[in-house]
Amino acid sequence: MTVDRTRRFALPGIQDLNKDQDAALALPLEGQHLVVGGPGTGKSVVALLRARRLAENDRNYRALVFNHLLDRSNRHLFGSGRTLVASTWESWFRKLYGYFFKSDPIPTLEPDSGGYRPIDWNAVERRIRSLDRCEDYSDRFLVIDEGQDMPPPFYRVLVHLGFENFYVAADQNQQIDPDRCSSRQNIQNSLAIEPGETVELKTNYRNTRPVALLARHFYPADPASPRPDLPAHEPSAATPELWTYGTPDTATLAGTADKILQLSDRNPRKLIGIIAPNNEVRTKFHDALTRADPSLDNGKPPIQTWFSGHQEYPEFGQGGVMTINAQSCKGLEFDTAILA
Repeated sequence: MTVDRTRRFALPGIQDLNKDQDAALALPLEGQHLVVGGPGTGKSVVALLRARRLAENDRNYRALVFNHLLDRSNRHLFGSGRTLVASTWESWFRKLYGYFFKSDPIPTLEPDSGGYRPIDWNAVERRIRSLDRCEDYSDRFLVIDEGQDMPPPFYRVLVHLGFENFYVAADQNQQIDPDRCSSRQNIQNSLAIEPGETVELKTNYRNTRPVALLARHFYPADPASPRPDLPAHEPSAATPELWTYGTPDTATLAGTADKILQLSDRNPRKLIGIIAPNNEVRTKFHDALTRADPSLDNGKPPIQTWFSGHQEYPEFGQGGVMTINAQSCKGLEFDTAILA
């Protein structure tokens, strides 16, 4: 018998938003807007709803995100009978730069250990400010999620090129690379947004109260990004568990992989995300899950993985197990998360 693994994975309805999210969604289509909030407060949700609103109003928009997995997940969530017009921010900007400078390659810094050449934003800003002519982009709309991970010159050069309509969702406490990121004040200054005009999201919708209490211990005290309010108490909410393996007194990794698959078997339509600190741990868990063969009522679930440079993107619309690196998990929604 075929097992239905279709995941219940959709954007909330307008009636499900709280007053802060309503305020974020009701901001005028034109102009420069910044929405901030801690993890789980719905920044990515309001950004997608904003993109949907622009699409329904037939506006020329583009949604920009930091990483490929969030782009993939957003495309599944978007719905509304339309295709989400979206890109990863850096690939889009490199094409934009090529439009203005044709065959002149974008300036880059020395390659990192993985061979990636970061954009030299200081050189890019000098080149763009030297342009004699800029386009009229006043009819274009940019929706930027995880906006703290784009550097300040990114915003400044877009303004210089003629972009006027920005909707940015950000949390400066979730910066991937602080040396190449933007603070709340950086974004406000670059886009001429007054501090009192920034919308703050404060309610944590992602986690249960026990999970949020655990996460609160690791949350930095930074007034630029409000600490999320704790969710309401639910008697059925499970307490976070600590699993150990690999010592004489604990389970083996193989036994832990069996346990994860058995957890998935209880809810075939739920997606379990395993968040690894690096490729070595990600590969170790993915290989263990691939080899595992415990007795399961619903058969073995899909075992997916993704890492930078991997060509096959995972499917967020079905239940199973997905193993990824921590650098790729921002903005993603899993039904159960395991920190490896």
